[in-house]
Amino acid sequence: MPIFLRTLFFAGSRFDTISGTAHFLEHLITSGTEKFPSKNIIADHIQKIGGEFGASTGIGLLSFDVEIPESEDIDIGIEVLKECITKSLFDLKTIENERGAILAELKGKKSNPKSYVVEVKRRLILQGSPAGRSTLGTEESIGLITKENLLSFKKDFLHTGRMCFVVSGDIDINLLTGKLNNIDFEKGPQFVVDQKIPIVFDKKTDVEYYPGANIHAILSCRTDMNNFKEYCTLKVLNNILAVGRGSRLVTVLRYKNGLVYSISGSISYSVDWSSINIEFACDKENFSKATDLIYQEFKNLIASGISETELENTKSKISKGSVRKLQSSVSWVNAHENTCLFEPGNPKTTEDYINTIQLLTKADIDAVARKYLEKENFYTAICGDYKSN
Repeated sequence: MPIFLRTLFFAGSRFDTISGTAHFLEHLITSGTEKFPSKNIIADHIQKIGGEFGASTGIGLLSFDVEIPESEDIDIGIEVLKECITKSLFDLKTIENERGAILAELKGKKSNPKSYVVEVKRRLILQGSPAGRSTLGTEESIGLITKENLLSFKKDFLHTGRMCFVVSGDIDINLLTGKLNNIDFEKGPQFVVDQKIPIVFDKKTDVEYYPGANIHAILSCRTDMNNFKEYCTLKVLNNILAVGRGSRLVTVLRYKNGLVYSISGSISYSVDWSSINIEFACDKENFSKATDLIYQEFKNLIASGISETELENTKSKISKGSVRKLQSSVSWVNAHENTCLFEPGNPKTTEDYINTIQLLTKADIDAVARKYLEKENFYTAICGDYKSN
């Protein structure tokens, strides 16, 4: 398999002092280094062997990726990684160029209600916490970020104490470890997360108004996962509710009532917060009926529970579906990055996930449904032609 190497830092937007700093830094570390003074020169160096590089920023994580088709060229990938993380340039012209690009990125995201509803959901379910702010920042905050802010954030957060590597592909782990250990990364203390982000209900609905647009909505419930078993139980419940064409909510909202084209479910999970989410889009005239039907299905599930057939079919879908989803090196890295960073002593593998799911009972699923699927536990994030009073 090709090699996909991700360098992870617990250094996302939740740690910004000026909103958007982590994301701005992500742009700068890929924009030029001492050896490769511009992004196109970096790209030429790694693309000549069929490779690629890139970076991304989320609420908690800032990551840098290199992809190498063959292990014989790993030194080129390591060189790009080393240059971007430890030798990146912060010249003022590049900073201003990237500032303009980020402002364009922000405008593009805000112009798309389907994309922007995820931002609205985040600020709603994580209200009262730095994790609730926008990763991109605002036009005002982006304009305030200076070179000194960027260098300070890099020193404080892009260091060995907040870092791990996750890799998949055809390479010996000992060989790779030796090469990575030769890079002179910034040293720093090991991060500690000693409490969860509190659940705040000062505001339960948040709306971004888009005149004439369909309603794009996410219903979210913050979850208080006590262990890995509960995470797996929620994954099964989520699949029963809204993953796949045979799920309960797809059946009710699309096939029986024709209110939506699609509806999907997901679990958001990090070291100190998590949520279960139901996302859909519909005409504004159908929005109230659609949400009523969702909450009614929650009541039905709590009252009657799931069937043994539902449970066994869902277990099979998740277990066998995992094989289909893990067909690339990047899919393996994506599946394991959180546990590798936050549980380095005992990371949960795909085998752990499948084995735990196979042991779940109907009583496990029913108990988690009763714990969370009450209407009063849910937030509503909306983008579209909708005004809330």
